[in-house]
Amino acid sequence: MPWEVEEVEPGRKALVRLEGVVDSTNVGEFFSLINSIFKRGICRMVLDMENASYLSSGGISVIVDAYKRAEKEGGRLVIARASEIIVDLLEVVQVGKIIPIYKTLEEALRAI
Repeated sequence: MPWEVEEVEPGRKALVRLEGVVDSTNVGEFFSLINSIFKRGICRMVLDMENASYLSSGGISVIVDAYKRAEKEGGRLVIARASEIIVDLLEVVQVGKIIPIYKTLEEALRAI
């Protein structure tokens, strides 16, 4: 799996580094990864999309669901360093109006 999770504040905050594509071939793994973070009691996370090249509708759905769950559990989910193509995609489906997108990792980590 080309994704990595780093607990930047153990038990409180996680940085999820996405790489490549999230599509129908691996969206189940992506869901499981996000779910495993919540199971550890972590509800504040940054999705670092610097090296992500594509998100399918399924991948977007997992992100929106994770955002809602984080908010429900008193946490926060934000996106960092997404490419212009991914930002445009998130804006088209209006996810960009709901989930904050930050240009830098530092800004995103401060926001959670």
